[in-house]
Amino acid sequence: MANHGERETDLNSDTPPIQASLPSGSIPATSRFVFVDGLRGFAALAIVVFHIWWYEPYPWPALESAPAIFDAVFLRLRGGVQILLVISGFVIAYTLRNLWVTPREIASFVVRRIVRLVPAYWVAIAIAIATDALCARFLELPSPFDDRVSALRLLAHLMFSQDAFGYESLSAGMWTVCIEMQFYVVAVFGWGAAQRLTSKSRTGEAKTSAVGLLLTFAPLSLYSFFHWHRLDTTTPWVTHFLWFFFLGMATWWTLDRTISVWVFCITIGVVIGQLFVEWEIANAIAVGTAILIFIAGRMDRLNVWLNWRWLQYLGRISYSLYLIHYSISHLLIHGGWKLFENTPSAAQACGILSFSVVSSVLAGHILYIAVEAPSVRWAAKIKLKANLIDLHGAPARN
Repeated sequence: MANHGERETDLNSDTPPIQASLPSGSIPATSRFVFVDGLRGFAALAIVVFHIWWYEPYPWPALESAPAIFDAVFLRLRGGVQILLVISGFVIAYTLRNLWVTPREIASFVVRRIVRLVPAYWVAIAIAIATDALCARFLELPSPFDDRVSALRLLAHLMFSQDAFGYESLSAGMWTVCIEMQFYVVAVFGWGAAQRLTSKSRTGEAKTSAVGLLLTFAPLSLYSFFHWHRLDTTTPWVTHFLWFFFLGMATWWTLDRTISVWVFCITIGVVIGQLFVEWEIANAIAVGTAILIFIAGRMDRLNVWLNWRWLQYLGRISYSLYLIHYSISHLLIHGGWKLFENTPSAAQACGILSFSVVSSVLAGHILYIAVEAPSVRWAAKIKLKANLIDLHGAPARN
């Protein structure tokens, strides 16, 4: 993939959008976390703009003609990754709040996650491969990814393990889907372990204690923050990003009154203190996201703030948009450059980049309608069936 010389290295993202309801007793249970969905939509759009700006082909006419502040801001938009990871931790903590973890519930939870994420992910892989074939065989454009697609590389992608086996992702952002899948396993097993550390576990009550949660998640998350997050060798694994997820989980647990505000403040204080020692924009964005969600929750504005229709829709399609934008933008950008003999003017380059953003959103909309939305409904049916089995003790027979 193209690179702007000494500009910062790429950080891709993809976090699946999961709609959730507000805390019980706050507003009607059918409401969504509107503020969280708005943040998700903003983060997805930010990542799209970052990738399209970052991968502008040489001689980078849009970059060279833009004020320095544009380049600085657009490069920082990669921070949408951290926003999505914190959101994921927050929503999964909420999702697990009433789940008493048993082998059957673990299987059901993981199956629903797979049903929810895999179809759009596999379609995006197919589109990336088709884009490569189209570029190479018909359009004489550069490939959207390095190296050929071997059977092993494809299999690794289908199994969410390409980075673990040393393969570059076929599309910018796919690597975070792999991290998400790892996090789901860690989260559900960790929640189950925390339940076994509280006396309520004898009654099978899903609610756990602050002590159980902190003993289960805090040590590994702090080690992730101070050690694993600093290692390049851990980037294919959730351990590298675990503390981002933990910030989100701790935010929900605080709003849920499972852990005290003081524990949350200490957690935030540790991160802020480290920022004074060693500034890292990713850490600053992550802690800022957690603080904003916490403030919105404490002020009972999770269902109010960022309730703009366009932003909410971007939040809804953010997973599809995140998966497909790179393939679409690569085709349009390089095709546009070829149209202008690989030397477009600054105005032409900006027009091509802008058109790529709009087209990526449209492609995300199509992928959402055609693939992701049916997958969401399928996952919901699986959950409903599991709930009916729990209520009646056995599946209904015709």
